Amino acid sequence: MKAEHVYLNGTILPRSEAKISAADRGFLYGDGFFETARIVAGTPFRLGQHVERLNRSCLEAKWDREMDGERIEEAVAALVRRNEVAEGYLRITASRGPHRGELMALEALEPTLLVEARPMELPPLDAPPPYTLIRSPYRLNERSPLVRHKATSYQANLLALAEGRRRGADEVYFLNSQGHLTEGAITNLFFVRSGKVCTPDVECGLLPGITRGVVMELCVRHAVPWETGHYEEEELGLADEVFCTNSLRGIVPVEAIVEVREHFAERPLTTRLQRLYAALVRAECADAGEAGGRRSAHP
Repeated sequence: MKAEHVYLNGTILPRSEAKISAADRGFLYGDGFFETARIVAGTPFRLGQHVERLNRSCLEAKWDREMDGERIEEAVAALVRRNEVAEGYLRITASRGPHRGELMALEALEPTLLVEARPMELPPLDAPPPYTLIRSPYRLNERSPLVRHKATSYQANLLALAEGRRRGADEVYFLNSQGHLTEGAITNLFFVRSGKVCTPDVECGLLPGITRGVVMELCVRHAVPWETGHYEEEELGLADEVFCTNSLRGIVPVEAIVEVREHFAERPLTTRLQRLYAALVRAECADAGEAGGRRSAHP
């Protein structure tokens, strides 16, 4: 079996040889951020947007610097080639770097950057298997400084998801401190009512997902009514359709919501958006791959 390689702080090396300092703040305090993206035809979808979001997080967390986006994109391209990833998974993880002995020394003088890219069988973007949802027993704090970021301190999401799956669901949805809908543990949340696509506003306390943004783009491009807002949980039970979005799975239909709705029989708008999204991903990744090939051929 071919050894999997990773990129760590400027070097591509076998995963088994990659070492991160025991003093790294990402390990000690969960002091870092990460991004995940789906690789299609050897190209990560919307990589530039993921890097931009990572850098917004770094700046808002007082790192006093951005990660080098060009360096990240070069590392990703090299790693995808090295691991021969046609279809699969990309993860970019950045931490503030080594703890310098002073807890409030927030400037990231030597940030840690880890990039992973591996082949992975993922559900088809045209028709991923549907989810069953259940409300999380925990609530999100919409005023948390981390709620709009993909922080490596991810344990609350994992505990909520584990509890949801123990109770027979695939994914959970959170309410915030005001009782409004927010997001899932690993997804953004949407519902359709009377032909309009609705999703909680970022102010409710949620990660502004890349796929969430693409759905809004598709709605605008194809004249589908949409809005963001502050919604009560009851909206899910009254909805005509519900779906979730995730960078790896795309647009995932919801077939049932535990204790709220037994079954969603028809999902025409969700199906339409799935097909539009799948076509967009394939087209953009193909175009990016061709452009990258031309650059490689003509340095």
